[in-house]
Amino acid sequence: MRMSQTQQQNVPALRFPEFSGEWDEKRVGEIAPLQRGFDLPTTMVEKGEYPVVYSNGILRYHNEFKAKGPGIVTGRSGTIGKVTFVTDAYWPHNTSLWVTDFLGNEPKYIYYFYVRLNLKRYNAGSTVPTLNRNDVHSVKRKIPTLPEQQKIASFLSSVDRKIEQLSKKKALLAQYKKGMMQKLFSQELRFKDAQGNDFPDWEEKRLGDVLKIGSGRDYKHLKAGKIPVYGTGGYMTSVDRYLHDGESVCIGRKGTIDKPMFLNGKFWTVDTLFFTHSFSSSVPKFVYAIFQTINWKKHNEASGVPSLSKTTIEKIKIDIPSVSEQQKIADFLSSVDRKIDLVATELNHAKTFKKGLLQQMFI
Repeated sequence: MRMSQTQQQNVPALRFPEFSGEWDEKRVGEIAPLQRGFDLPTTMVEKGEYPVVYSNGILRYHNEFKAKGPGIVTGRSGTIGKVTFVTDAYWPHNTSLWVTDFLGNEPKYIYYFYVRLNLKRYNAGSTVPTLNRNDVHSVKRKIPTLPEQQKIASFLSSVDRKIEQLSKKKALLAQYKKGMMQKLFSQELRFKDAQGNDFPDWEEKRLGDVLKIGSGRDYKHLKAGKIPVYGTGGYMTSVDRYLHDGESVCIGRKGTIDKPMFLNGKFWTVDTLFFTHSFSSSVPKFVYAIFQTINWKKHNEASGVPSLSKTTIEKIKIDIPSVSEQQKIADFLSSVDRKIDLVATELNHAKTFKKGLLQQMFI
């Protein structure tokens, strides 16, 4: 589909070439008015086929409906800003607002219209986020004719389908990786050596026998540079010195203790993040996989903020194969990770593309 850039007033920046003329300005209440949903206590929900749409989306299914599809629902209280599109009959919950009349407009276009409206900015609650429909109804927005609405909605729907496909592909790959890790580390699935022979039996060792643990340090006294600084949440900033150079598996010392990360090259870690080094008869990427299988919260040593210590980590027992088999496992899992990363990149690009379209195809 070919679209054209335009700089005219009262028309979007990006437009299909077969359409011309300015868009009409109307109040939101004149385009697709909202109404509060209907009470339905959780105890009264009876399992059925009709989705119950709450402020944050579809959470349950009921045996009755209050509105026929297609429908659009958004949050009234609690969660503000999420917009849900439903194709068939549904029950809009009392925590939500739903479109009662599309007034001749294309329903799917109105869905994107409300997404673009960014309803979060109309929050009227001081503590619990609340959306007042009257505030939204009074807002003026420009809207195209029905044929142009349908064209826009169809195009954006195709982008959404691509995003959904990529999301499913990423989830399936992650599920596949998880299943393969279970089989590999339970030794249900074993690799063979280059001659087709079995590798030696795995041995039980402590983590302290196969690696050393380094402690992160404060970085605020350092100058800005090109060396990345990492905390439990990932990259933080860059400095002019490094703590370690090479492959390493990091794990949180305090706060987030169950999100291992793999680093390679020069880096600095803050004092809430341990880093590993001096791998003895172990492959760093295999150790990273091992770290992903450990229930770190089980080793938490604090009643308040979760914490780990070097001693605790060093004492954790693991079953470990020969270096050659470790490398086989690490290479296999790394290949799956590359596929997941590739799909994740495609997914992020698709989401960014959609965001740009919403900004340029609406006024």
